Amino acid sequence: MVHKGIMGTCYPLGCRRSRNSRHVMAHLAFTELVLAASLVLSLAIPEQAACAQQSNSMGGVNTLTGQGDASAPSNPAPDARLHLFGDWGGARTYLDNLGINLDVDWTSESAGNVAGGLRQGFDYAQQIGVQLDVDWQKLAGITGFSTHLAVVNRAGRNLSSDYIGDRVLQAQEIFGAGFDMAVHDVWFYGEQKLFDSRLDIVLGRVFPGMDFAASPLYCDFMTLTICGHPRALTAEQGFIDWPQNTWGGRIRVRPTSDTYVMAGIYGSQPFPAGGRSGFDWSTDHITGAFYALELGWEPLLGPEHLPGHYKIGAGYDTSNFIGNSFVLTGSPPLTHSRTQFWLTFDQMVFRSGGTSNGGLTLLGAYAHDDPSNSFFQNFVWVGMLYSGFWRARPNDQIGLAFTYYQVSSSLSQAESLEQEFGLPPTYPFGVQNHGMVLEANYQLPVYRGVTAQPEMEYFIRPGGVSSVRNAFVLGLKMHVLF
Repeated sequence: MVHKGIMGTCYPLGCRRSRNSRHVMAHLAFTELVLAASLVLSLAIPEQAACAQQSNSMGGVNTLTGQGDASAPSNPAPDARLHLFGDWGGARTYLDNLGINLDVDWTSESAGNVAGGLRQGFDYAQQIGVQLDVDWQKLAGITGFSTHLAVVNRAGRNLSSDYIGDRVLQAQEIFGAGFDMAVHDVWFYGEQKLFDSRLDIVLGRVFPGMDFAASPLYCDFMTLTICGHPRALTAEQGFIDWPQNTWGGRIRVRPTSDTYVMAGIYGSQPFPAGGRSGFDWSTDHITGAFYALELGWEPLLGPEHLPGHYKIGAGYDTSNFIGNSFVLTGSPPLTHSRTQFWLTFDQMVFRSGGTSNGGLTLLGAYAHDDPSNSFFQNFVWVGMLYSGFWRARPNDQIGLAFTYYQVSSSLSQAESLEQEFGLPPTYPFGVQNHGMVLEANYQLPVYRGVTAQPEMEYFIRPGGVSSVRNAFVLGLKMHVLF
């Protein structure tokens, strides 16, 4: 989706800028940093003999969610109970003994607009994902080192643009960014763990969303509000997300077992990062560097050891972005860097059902973008997940969520002036101010490795405008892990 208007040419929700000398210098500096980090990592690998550790988290990213879980192994042993075809006739166990884990999954998201929006209609989108994780400690004796590759195939249509009239949020998060490629690269990177996994280094073709403001719980929801991250973050150029990729890396240090400090640097480039196939690994399109920093606290509270995750982070993109407000003054457009800020949490408040994951978990997220040159200004999301409430089906889960977002005030003013002076509109449905989304779902295991999730979604002020009617959506999300 490309918008053209008085603010320049915008790639979903970030603006293309000219490559001046500052961009060239940022490009060169970033390239040199990646090369230097590669050298440091390569020198560190032979020194691992004295540092025995378990693979214990980049981590646990999967092709369904693209999310990390700081307590999950990055190369988990296969569990036949979780796969439709079990142990693949012993092949999964054989590969795991070599240090190789291979996962194949399929996700579909069907949705129909039954009331409101532009018109009634139905769309279907799907993703096939393949993930290969290699534990080189098992395979070749290189302690603490692993590599990770993920590719996807995506197809389908977008209900939100076809029938709802919302070009900000999507009813089906799985749609888009696959560019009709049979194979689209998501990531390919190396990971090194040191000092009993208290130091974790990742470097390669990656993206900030792999680690920052991430949770494996977010994609228990289907709307592109929180799955895979707070939308205000991923809508902007620097905070690249699944399934795009760029050159970059991050370091995570655990001062204690329940705290971490994480910092990363990534090449910032316009959509689509990694090119149409995801295999464009050149640095030609890098316009600057995206720096990210996050602090996390992951407690186990009370006698029942209720898990929680609390995160605060910030991102800074050195690229030059055209400001939203130059039309208000008539002055030549000014360009400058962009900042982002986020707070996220999830906390189980009680256990139920007798299973390890059964209970009620509350979740929330807040994100703020620089309103001078971003689409979003403020973004708030709250939700809950509840399982273990039915003894006969302890793994069934109820999900509820509410999203509110505020469009940048300077962008709203600029769109108002476009309308007043009869200029070509940046957004075809009117002046954008704020919008809301309600989501309710019921997740139920159907068979080994097969999960179904009926959905209800209600879009209030779709796209942040009052001219499009509120839309009521019914849907079904399916996931199969083969």
